[in-house]
Amino acid sequence: MRFKAIGVALAAGLSLALAGPSVADPTTTPGGPWDDGQENVQAIHSYEQLWDTLRSIERSSDGAVAVAPAPLQSNLGRDIPVATIGDGPVDIMFIANQHGNEYVVSEGMLSIVRMLAGNSPQAQAIRDALTVTIVPRVNVDGFDGDVVDSRGATTPWRQNWDPTCTAFCGFYLAGRGYDINRYHSYVESAYDHPYKPGADTDNPVPEAIAMRLLWDERRPAVVIDFHHQGSYVDEDGRLITGSIMWPNATEEAERLGIADEFAETITMSKRAVSVMLTSLEQYGYANITRYPSTSTPGIARNAYGLLGSTSVLFEVRGGIGAKSNGYLAKHAEVTGMAVLTAAADGSLWTASTEPADTIRERGDFVSNPHE
Repeated sequence: MRFKAIGVALAAGLSLALAGPSVADPTTTPGGPWDDGQENVQAIHSYEQLWDTLRSIERSSDGAVAVAPAPLQSNLGRDIPVATIGDGPVDIMFIANQHGNEYVVSEGMLSIVRMLAGNSPQAQAIRDALTVTIVPRVNVDGFDGDVVDSRGATTPWRQNWDPTCTAFCGFYLAGRGYDINRYHSYVESAYDHPYKPGADTDNPVPEAIAMRLLWDERRPAVVIDFHHQGSYVDEDGRLITGSIMWPNATEEAERLGIADEFAETITMSKRAVSVMLTSLEQYGYANITRYPSTSTPGIARNAYGLLGSTSVLFEVRGGIGAKSNGYLAKHAEVTGMAVLTAAADGSLWTASTEPADTIRERGDFVSNPHE
């Protein structure tokens, strides 16, 4: 399998910041760390390793974890792994790595599965109160599919693998595939094409359909979608380590006649955001802002919010280098566990929305000075 040199990670104020100031405009404080062009994915679980690791956790969990394929395979005929933990009455769903080149969050999801499989009082309490569905890598083909696109590029890349699109080719890269995150149905049929007028069963993205079918089966109270973003700074020039957002497809909610219900979903989603923000306050390197997202209804964050789930997008910084992978995965692990703990003890449903209401906007993009 061939891989492009792609950087990932995060951080501002980390002890592993590179020496010397960044030459990016605007000036950042501090000036790194940055990917030096030597990044590789050897430390990230391959498709086969991901399945093997999940199966190993399942075998040693004494029945606490069940691993199975998602309802649909990818276009390369690969199973998408799903871990189910606990048997409590409240369902929570985490999905990650919808974009194939945003892969370190999948490691954070594996860490959560391991913790929930353990014998700690926290894990037991979560398993008793919740049924947790975790999909650590939705885009199995975009991460390490053995394919080459029409430009000669190899994985990992953002899209899935579907080199031919004949109609309604929005959010599509010719000769490669679709942006999975834009193709989640929010109407009755999981197979509905979000950008084709009227009811249909023409959704061309099996990975997105698979996640919606899981939603149909589990009806989760909460859905959290984990991603990476680029490098941005706040108003002080400090590098942002992550950005977060709740559903905002208010116009579509009005069109569907569910404006009041959607407003309540936004409030509940802000509660989850606030729990996640608070959980990172203990980490001095964490610097979280509001993600400036669009209101496109087929985006997972909006689609599952329109369907009635508390819904959150969490994007952590990428493009920095292998040494920071642990910090990147830690953001996903800490925030995910915070939501699960709060849902299990009931505090999630009444949490203050103040941290979400007062979150700062994300600042300007900064380019990698080594590129």
